[in-house]
Amino acid sequence: MLEKFTFGQQIKYVRTIKKINQNELAKGICSISYLSKIENGVIYPSEEIKNLLIKKLGIEDSTLNNEFGEREIKEFYNFLLNKDIQNAENVYKELLHKDFSDALKLKFEVISIFYFVEKKQFKELPQLIQSIFLNEAQLPSELRYFFYKALGYYYYHTQKGEKSLYFFEKSVSLVTIFTLNNLEIADLYYAYSLAAARLKKYAICLKYCQLALEIYQELYLLKRCVDCHVLLGITHRRNNNMEEAVSQYKTALDLAGQINYKDIFLTIQHNLGFLYGVIGETDKAIDLFQVILSKEDQLTPYVHVQTILSLVKELHKKNNNKEAFQLVQKGFELLIKHPDLKNPFYLEFNFYYLLLLDQYEELQKLMFSKVVPELEKEKKYYSLSNYCLFLGDHYYAKGKYKNAAKYFAYSREFLNKSNLTK
Repeated sequence: MLEKFTFGQQIKYVRTIKKINQNELAKGICSISYLSKIENGVIYPSEEIKNLLIKKLGIEDSTLNNEFGEREIKEFYNFLLNKDIQNAENVYKELLHKDFSDALKLKFEVISIFYFVEKKQFKELPQLIQSIFLNEAQLPSELRYFFYKALGYYYYHTQKGEKSLYFFEKSVSLVTIFTLNNLEIADLYYAYSLAAARLKKYAICLKYCQLALEIYQELYLLKRCVDCHVLLGITHRRNNNMEEAVSQYKTALDLAGQINYKDIFLTIQHNLGFLYGVIGETDKAIDLFQVILSKEDQLTPYVHVQTILSLVKELHKKNNNKEAFQLVQKGFELLIKHPDLKNPFYLEFNFYYLLLLDQYEELQKLMFSKVVPELEKEKKYYSLSNYCLFLGDHYYAKGKYKNAAKYFAYSREFLNKSNLTK
Protein backbone atom coordinates (compact mmCIF):
# COMPACT_ATOMS: atom_id res chain seq x y z
CA MET A 1 0.00 0.00 0.00
CA LEU A 2 2.81 2.40 0.87
CA GLU A 3 4.04 2.71 -2.71
CA LYS A 4 0.67 4.15 -3.79
CA PHE A 5 1.08 7.19 -1.53
CA THR A 6 2.76 10.47 -2.41
CA PHE A 7 6.00 11.18 -0.58
CA GLY A 8 4.26 13.46 1.92
CA GLN A 9 1.53 10.90 2.55
CA GLN A 10 4.13 8.19 3.12
CA ILE A 11 5.96 10.32 5.66
CA LYS A 12 2.72 11.04 7.51
CA TYR A 13 1.65 7.37 7.37
CA VAL A 14 4.94 6.02 8.77
CA ARG A 15 5.14 8.79 11.38
CA THR A 16 1.59 7.94 12.58
CA ILE A 17 2.26 4.18 12.69
CA LYS A 18 5.42 4.76 14.73
CA LYS A 19 3.55 7.22 16.97
CA ILE A 20 5.98 10.07 16.29
CA ASN A 21 4.47 13.55 16.41
CA GLN A 22 5.37 16.32 13.98
CA ASN A 23 7.46 18.18 16.55
CA GLU A 24 9.67 15.12 17.15
CA LEU A 25 10.15 14.40 13.45
CA ALA A 26 10.80 18.00 12.46
CA LYS A 27 13.32 18.66 15.26
CA GLY A 28 16.79 19.32 13.79
CA ILE A 29 15.51 19.02 10.21
CA CYS A 30 12.91 21.70 9.48
CA SER A 31 10.11 23.70 11.08
CA ILE A 32 6.84 22.03 12.07
CA SER A 33 4.93 24.17 9.57
CA TYR A 34 7.33 23.13 6.80
CA LEU A 35 6.84 19.44 7.68
CA SER A 36 3.07 19.94 7.69
CA LYS A 37 3.25 21.43 4.19
CA ILE A 38 5.30 18.43 3.00
CA GLU A 39 2.82 15.95 4.43
CA ASN A 40 -0.12 17.78 2.85
CA GLY A 41 1.56 18.02 -0.55
CA VAL A 42 1.78 21.82 -0.49
CA ILE A 43 5.55 21.82 -1.03
CA TYR A 44 8.10 19.33 -2.28
CA PRO A 45 11.19 18.92 -0.05
CA SER A 46 14.79 19.28 -1.16
CA GLU A 47 16.84 16.11 -1.56
CA GLU A 48 18.65 16.85 1.73
CA ILE A 49 15.48 17.27 3.82
CA LYS A 50 13.87 14.25 2.15
CA ASN A 51 16.81 12.02 3.06
CA LEU A 52 16.92 13.32 6.65
CA LEU A 53 13.21 12.56 7.14
CA ILE A 54 13.60 9.06 5.66
CA LYS A 55 16.60 8.33 7.86
CA LYS A 56 14.90 9.59 11.05
CA LEU A 57 11.82 7.49 10.36
CA GLY A 58 13.95 4.44 9.61
CA ILE A 59 12.41 3.91 6.20
CA GLU A 60 14.46 1.51 4.10
CA ASP A 61 11.77 0.36 1.71
CA SER A 62 13.09 1.17 -1.80
CA THR A 63 9.54 1.66 -3.03
CA LEU A 64 9.50 5.08 -1.37
CA ASN A 65 12.54 6.28 -3.29
CA ASN A 66 11.15 4.79 -6.49
CA GLU A 67 7.77 6.47 -6.02
CA PHE A 68 9.46 9.75 -5.24
CA GLY A 69 11.61 9.47 -8.37
CA GLU A 70 8.65 8.49 -10.54
CA ARG A 71 6.78 11.58 -9.45
CA GLU A 72 9.78 13.85 -10.02
CA ILE A 73 10.37 12.48 -13.52
CA LYS A 74 6.73 13.08 -14.37
CA GLU A 75 6.99 16.60 -12.97
CA PHE A 76 10.19 17.12 -15.00
CA TYR A 77 8.41 16.14 -18.21
CA ASN A 78 5.35 18.27 -17.43
CA PHE A 79 7.57 21.34 -17.02
CA LEU A 80 9.10 20.59 -20.42
CA LEU A 81 5.68 20.03 -22.00
CA ASN A 82 4.56 23.44 -20.74
CA LYS A 83 7.82 25.11 -21.86
CA ASP A 84 8.72 25.98 -18.25
CA ILE A 85 12.43 25.48 -18.81
CA GLN A 86 13.63 27.14 -15.61
CA ASN A 87 11.69 24.76 -13.35
CA ALA A 88 12.61 21.84 -15.61
CA GLU A 89 16.27 22.72 -15.14
CA ASN A 90 15.88 22.84 -11.35
CA VAL A 91 14.26 19.40 -11.26
CA TYR A 92 16.82 18.00 -13.72
CA LYS A 93 19.69 19.01 -11.42
CA GLU A 94 17.96 17.26 -8.50
CA LEU A 95 17.33 14.11 -10.54
CA LEU A 96 20.98 13.84 -11.58
CA HIS A 97 21.85 12.83 -8.02
CA LYS A 98 19.07 10.28 -7.61
CA ASP A 99 19.86 6.62 -7.01
CA PHE A 100 17.34 5.23 -9.50
CA SER A 101 16.32 1.69 -10.24
CA ASP A 102 17.34 0.59 -13.76
CA ALA A 103 13.78 1.15 -15.04
CA LEU A 104 13.54 4.68 -13.62
CA LYS A 105 17.03 5.54 -14.84
CA LEU A 106 16.02 4.58 -18.37
CA LYS A 107 12.86 6.68 -18.11
CA PHE A 108 14.84 9.66 -16.87
CA GLU A 109 17.28 9.30 -19.77
CA VAL A 110 14.44 9.25 -22.32
CA ILE A 111 12.80 12.38 -20.88
CA SER A 112 16.21 14.06 -20.70
CA ILE A 113 16.33 14.03 -24.52
CA PHE A 114 13.49 16.59 -24.54
CA TYR A 115 15.43 18.66 -22.00
CA PHE A 116 18.63 18.73 -24.04
CA VAL A 117 16.68 19.64 -27.19
CA GLU A 118 14.96 22.55 -25.42
CA LYS A 119 18.34 23.73 -24.14
CA LYS A 120 19.86 23.23 -27.62
CA GLN A 121 22.59 21.06 -26.08
CA PHE A 122 22.74 18.66 -29.00
CA LYS A 123 26.30 17.41 -28.36
CA GLU A 124 25.01 15.47 -25.37
CA LEU A 125 22.50 13.47 -27.36
CA PRO A 126 24.01 11.02 -29.91
CA GLN A 127 25.70 8.89 -27.25
CA LEU A 128 22.63 9.00 -24.97
CA ILE A 129 20.29 8.07 -27.82
CA GLN A 130 22.54 5.20 -28.89
CA SER A 131 22.62 3.78 -25.37
CA ILE A 132 18.80 3.85 -25.19
CA PHE A 133 18.53 2.17 -28.60
CA LEU A 134 20.47 -0.77 -27.14
CA ASN A 135 17.53 -1.27 -24.74
CA GLU A 136 14.78 -0.44 -27.27
CA ALA A 137 13.32 -3.96 -27.27
CA GLN A 138 12.92 -3.83 -23.49
CA LEU A 139 11.14 -0.46 -23.45
CA PRO A 140 7.49 -0.69 -22.36
CA SER A 141 5.12 0.70 -24.99
CA GLU A 142 4.51 3.99 -23.14
CA LEU A 143 8.21 4.70 -22.73
CA ARG A 144 8.82 3.69 -26.35
CA TYR A 145 6.23 6.30 -27.33
CA PHE A 146 8.12 9.03 -25.46
CA PHE A 147 11.44 7.85 -26.88
CA TYR A 148 10.17 8.06 -30.46
CA LYS A 149 8.59 11.45 -29.80
CA ALA A 150 11.86 12.72 -28.29
CA LEU A 151 13.73 11.52 -31.38
CA GLY A 152 11.21 13.35 -33.57
CA TYR A 153 12.00 16.57 -31.71
CA TYR A 154 15.75 15.96 -31.82
CA TYR A 155 15.88 15.32 -35.55
CA TYR A 156 13.51 18.23 -36.27
CA HIS A 157 15.77 20.66 -34.43
CA THR A 158 18.91 19.25 -36.04
CA GLN A 159 17.45 19.73 -39.54
CA LYS A 160 16.99 16.03 -40.34
CA GLY A 161 13.45 16.23 -41.61
CA GLU A 162 12.92 12.69 -42.92
CA LYS A 163 14.09 11.12 -39.67
CA SER A 164 12.01 13.56 -37.67
CA LEU A 165 8.83 12.70 -39.56
CA TYR A 166 9.58 8.96 -39.31
CA PHE A 167 9.81 8.98 -35.52
CA PHE A 168 6.79 11.25 -35.08
CA GLU A 169 4.83 8.79 -37.24
CA LYS A 170 5.95 5.94 -34.98
CA SER A 171 4.78 7.94 -31.94
CA VAL A 172 1.40 8.61 -33.55
CA SER A 173 1.00 4.88 -34.25
CA LEU A 174 1.34 4.15 -30.50
CA VAL A 175 -1.16 6.75 -29.26
CA THR A 176 -4.11 4.35 -29.08
CA ILE A 177 -2.23 1.61 -27.19
CA PHE A 178 -2.37 3.32 -23.78
CA THR A 179 -3.96 6.34 -22.14
CA LEU A 180 -2.45 9.76 -22.78
CA ASN A 181 -3.92 13.06 -21.62
CA ASN A 182 -5.25 15.44 -24.26
CA LEU A 183 -2.45 17.98 -23.80
CA GLU A 184 0.12 15.32 -24.59
CA ILE A 185 -1.73 14.21 -27.71
CA ALA A 186 -2.14 17.79 -28.95
CA ASP A 187 1.55 18.47 -28.40
CA LEU A 188 2.48 15.40 -30.44
CA TYR A 189 0.07 16.26 -33.27
CA TYR A 190 1.38 19.84 -33.47
CA ALA A 191 5.01 18.64 -33.55
CA TYR A 192 4.12 16.08 -36.22
CA SER A 193 2.49 18.89 -38.23
CA LEU A 194 5.64 21.02 -38.05
CA ALA A 195 7.77 18.16 -39.32
CA ALA A 196 5.31 17.43 -42.14
CA ALA A 197 5.20 21.12 -43.16
CA ARG A 198 8.98 21.24 -43.40
CA LEU A 199 8.90 18.34 -45.87
CA LYS A 200 5.98 19.88 -47.83
CA LYS A 201 3.63 17.08 -46.82
CA TYR A 202 0.77 19.51 -46.58
CA ALA A 203 -2.11 17.02 -46.26
CA ILE A 204 -0.53 15.49 -43.14
CA CYS A 205 0.25 18.91 -41.73
CA LEU A 206 -3.28 20.23 -42.22
CA LYS A 207 -4.92 17.11 -40.76
CA TYR A 208 -2.86 16.89 -37.58
CA CYS A 209 -2.56 20.62 -36.98
CA GLN A 210 -6.35 20.86 -37.15
CA LEU A 211 -6.66 17.97 -34.67
CA ALA A 212 -4.18 19.70 -32.34
CA LEU A 213 -6.11 22.97 -32.65
CA GLU A 214 -9.39 21.30 -31.69
CA ILE A 215 -7.81 19.85 -28.53
CA TYR A 216 -6.18 23.16 -27.57
CA GLN A 217 -9.54 24.87 -28.04
CA GLU A 218 -11.19 22.35 -25.70
CA LEU A 219 -8.42 22.92 -23.13
CA TYR A 220 -8.68 26.70 -23.63
CA LEU A 221 -4.93 26.95 -24.27
CA LEU A 222 -5.19 30.05 -26.42
CA LYS A 223 -1.49 30.62 -27.09
CA ARG A 224 -1.22 27.15 -28.55
CA CYS A 225 -4.37 27.87 -30.59
CA VAL A 226 -2.61 30.91 -32.06
CA ASP A 227 0.42 28.77 -32.95
CA CYS A 228 -1.85 26.31 -34.76
CA HIS A 229 -3.65 29.05 -36.71
CA VAL A 230 -0.28 30.46 -37.82
CA LEU A 231 0.95 27.05 -38.99
CA LEU A 232 -2.34 26.43 -40.80
CA GLY A 233 -1.97 29.85 -42.46
CA ILE A 234 1.57 29.10 -43.59
CA THR A 235 0.56 25.67 -44.91
CA HIS A 236 -2.49 26.94 -46.81
CA ARG A 237 -0.33 29.69 -48.29
CA ARG A 238 2.26 27.18 -49.50
CA ASN A 239 -0.57 25.01 -50.82
CA ASN A 240 -1.89 27.96 -52.84
CA ASN A 241 -5.12 28.21 -50.85
CA MET A 242 -4.71 31.94 -50.36
CA GLU A 243 -8.22 32.70 -49.14
CA GLU A 244 -7.98 30.16 -46.32
CA ALA A 245 -4.44 31.32 -45.50
CA VAL A 246 -5.69 34.90 -45.03
CA SER A 247 -8.53 33.63 -42.86
CA GLN A 248 -6.17 31.66 -40.61
CA TYR A 249 -3.78 34.61 -40.23
CA LYS A 250 -6.65 36.97 -39.38
CA THR A 251 -7.93 34.54 -36.74
CA ALA A 252 -4.44 34.19 -35.30
CA LEU A 253 -3.97 37.97 -35.25
CA ASP A 254 -7.31 38.59 -33.55
CA LEU A 255 -6.73 35.90 -30.91
CA ALA A 256 -3.13 36.98 -30.23
CA GLY A 257 -4.39 40.52 -29.68
CA GLN A 258 -7.08 39.35 -27.26
CA ILE A 259 -4.63 37.43 -25.07
CA ASN A 260 -1.74 39.90 -25.49
CA TYR A 261 0.52 37.29 -27.09
CA LYS A 262 3.24 39.83 -27.86
CA ASP A 263 5.95 37.35 -28.84
CA ILE A 264 4.10 36.37 -32.01
CA PHE A 265 1.82 39.32 -32.77
CA LEU A 266 4.25 41.23 -35.01
CA THR A 267 5.25 38.02 -36.80
CA ILE A 268 1.62 37.33 -37.69
CA GLN A 269 1.16 40.89 -38.93
CA HIS A 270 4.25 40.55 -41.09
CA ASN A 271 3.12 37.21 -42.53
CA LEU A 272 -0.32 38.60 -43.29
CA GLY A 273 1.21 41.69 -44.91
CA PHE A 274 3.40 39.49 -47.09
CA LEU A 275 0.39 37.41 -48.09
CA TYR A 276 -1.60 40.52 -49.02
CA GLY A 277 1.31 41.50 -51.26
CA VAL A 278 1.31 38.08 -52.93
CA ILE A 279 -2.43 38.17 -53.73
CA GLY A 280 -2.23 41.74 -55.05
CA GLU A 281 -3.87 43.58 -52.14
CA THR A 282 -0.98 46.02 -52.00
CA ASP A 283 -2.76 48.76 -50.05
CA LYS A 284 -3.60 46.35 -47.23
CA ALA A 285 0.00 45.12 -47.19
CA ILE A 286 1.32 48.69 -46.99
CA ASP A 287 -1.08 49.54 -44.16
CA LEU A 288 0.02 46.52 -42.14
CA PHE A 289 3.75 47.15 -42.62
CA GLN A 290 3.28 50.80 -41.66
CA VAL A 291 1.44 49.70 -38.49
CA ILE A 292 4.39 47.47 -37.60
CA LEU A 293 6.90 50.28 -38.18
CA SER A 294 4.84 52.60 -36.00
CA LYS A 295 5.83 50.33 -33.09
CA GLU A 296 9.52 50.88 -33.72
CA ASP A 297 10.41 50.73 -30.02
CA GLN A 298 9.01 47.17 -29.84
CA LEU A 299 10.89 45.84 -32.87
CA THR A 300 14.02 43.77 -32.81
CA PRO A 301 16.65 45.01 -35.31
CA TYR A 302 15.91 42.00 -37.56
CA VAL A 303 12.14 42.62 -37.67
CA HIS A 304 12.75 46.35 -38.16
CA VAL A 305 14.97 45.80 -41.20
CA GLN A 306 12.76 43.03 -42.59
CA THR A 307 9.63 45.20 -42.33
CA ILE A 308 11.31 48.18 -44.01
CA LEU A 309 12.37 45.95 -46.91
CA SER A 310 8.86 44.49 -47.20
CA LEU A 311 7.33 47.97 -47.26
CA VAL A 312 9.84 49.10 -49.92
CA LYS A 313 8.69 46.23 -52.14
CA GLU A 314 5.02 47.15 -51.79
CA LEU A 315 5.60 50.88 -52.29
CA HIS A 316 7.53 50.12 -55.47
CA LYS A 317 4.50 48.22 -56.79
CA LYS A 318 2.43 51.42 -56.30
CA ASN A 319 5.13 53.53 -57.98
CA ASN A 320 5.60 55.43 -54.73
CA ASN A 321 9.30 55.57 -55.46
CA LYS A 322 10.16 58.64 -53.39
CA GLU A 323 9.01 57.09 -50.11
CA ALA A 324 10.50 53.75 -51.12
CA PHE A 325 13.90 55.37 -51.75
CA GLN A 326 13.81 57.10 -48.36
CA LEU A 327 13.14 53.76 -46.70
CA VAL A 328 16.00 52.13 -48.62
CA GLN A 329 18.35 54.74 -47.19
CA LYS A 330 16.95 54.10 -43.70
CA GLY A 331 17.52 50.39 -44.28
CA PHE A 332 21.19 51.04 -45.13
CA GLU A 333 21.54 53.11 -41.94
CA LEU A 334 20.18 50.23 -39.84
CA LEU A 335 22.53 47.75 -41.53
CA ILE A 336 25.49 49.99 -40.65
CA LYS A 337 24.22 50.10 -37.07
CA HIS A 338 23.66 46.31 -37.03
CA PRO A 339 26.35 44.80 -39.30
CA ASP A 340 25.33 41.24 -38.33
CA LEU A 341 22.19 41.79 -40.44
CA LYS A 342 24.07 42.86 -43.55
CA ASN A 343 23.87 39.47 -45.20
CA PRO A 344 21.52 38.99 -47.07
CA PHE A 345 19.50 42.19 -46.46
CA TYR A 346 22.21 44.40 -47.94
CA LEU A 347 21.89 42.78 -51.35
CA GLU A 348 18.13 43.29 -51.50
CA PHE A 349 18.37 46.91 -50.38
CA ASN A 350 21.13 47.45 -52.94
CA PHE A 351 18.90 45.90 -55.62
CA TYR A 352 16.11 48.39 -54.87
CA TYR A 353 18.60 51.25 -54.59
CA LEU A 354 19.78 50.60 -58.16
CA LEU A 355 16.23 49.84 -59.37
CA LEU A 356 14.83 53.09 -58.03
CA LEU A 357 17.70 55.02 -59.66
CA ASP A 358 17.08 53.22 -63.00
CA GLN A 359 20.62 51.84 -63.04
CA TYR A 360 19.70 48.68 -64.90
CA GLU A 361 23.12 47.78 -66.25
CA GLU A 362 24.56 47.74 -62.73
CA LEU A 363 21.45 45.90 -61.60
CA GLN A 364 21.98 43.12 -64.15
CA LYS A 365 25.58 42.65 -63.03
CA LEU A 366 24.54 42.50 -59.39
CA MET A 367 21.68 40.11 -60.11
CA PHE A 368 23.66 37.10 -61.24
CA SER A 369 26.93 37.76 -59.48
CA LYS A 370 25.44 38.07 -55.99
CA VAL A 371 21.65 38.36 -55.66
CA VAL A 372 20.66 35.05 -57.29
CA PRO A 373 23.28 32.86 -55.55
CA GLU A 374 22.59 34.40 -52.14
CA LEU A 375 18.79 34.41 -52.29
CA GLU A 376 18.71 30.90 -53.76
CA LYS A 377 20.71 29.77 -50.74
CA GLU A 378 18.14 31.48 -48.51
CA LYS A 379 15.30 29.98 -50.62
CA LYS A 380 13.79 33.43 -51.21
CA TYR A 381 12.36 32.36 -54.56
CA TYR A 382 9.38 34.72 -54.52
CA SER A 383 11.68 37.75 -54.19
CA LEU A 384 13.90 36.40 -56.98
CA SER A 385 10.85 35.92 -59.21
CA ASN A 386 9.86 39.56 -58.73
CA TYR A 387 13.39 40.85 -59.29
CA CYS A 388 13.65 38.95 -62.59
CA LEU A 389 10.23 40.27 -63.57
CA PHE A 390 11.39 43.87 -62.99
CA LEU A 391 14.35 43.31 -65.29
CA GLY A 392 12.17 41.55 -67.87
CA ASP A 393 9.71 44.47 -67.91
CA HIS A 394 12.58 46.93 -68.30
CA TYR A 395 14.16 45.16 -71.27
CA TYR A 396 10.76 44.59 -72.88
CA ALA A 397 10.01 48.33 -72.67
CA LYS A 398 13.42 49.01 -74.25
CA GLY A 399 12.67 46.63 -77.14
CA LYS A 400 15.35 44.18 -76.03
CA TYR A 401 13.06 41.17 -76.36
CA LYS A 402 15.72 38.47 -76.11
CA ASN A 403 16.88 39.78 -72.72
CA ALA A 404 13.27 40.27 -71.64
CA ALA A 405 12.36 36.67 -72.53
CA LYS A 406 15.33 35.39 -70.54
CA TYR A 407 14.29 37.24 -67.38
CA PHE A 408 10.62 36.35 -67.77
CA ALA A 409 11.65 32.67 -67.97
CA TYR A 410 13.75 33.04 -64.83
CA SER A 411 10.82 34.75 -63.11
CA ARG A 412 8.48 31.83 -63.88
CA GLU A 413 11.08 29.31 -62.74
CA PHE A 414 11.61 31.01 -59.37
CA LEU A 415 7.86 31.53 -58.91
CA ASN A 416 7.26 27.80 -59.36
CA LYS A 417 9.93 27.05 -56.73
CA SER A 418 8.32 29.49 -54.32
CA ASN A 419 5.03 27.53 -54.07
CA LEU A 420 3.26 30.88 -54.51
CA THR A 421 2.03 30.52 -58.05
CA LYS A 422 -1.33 32.15 -58.64
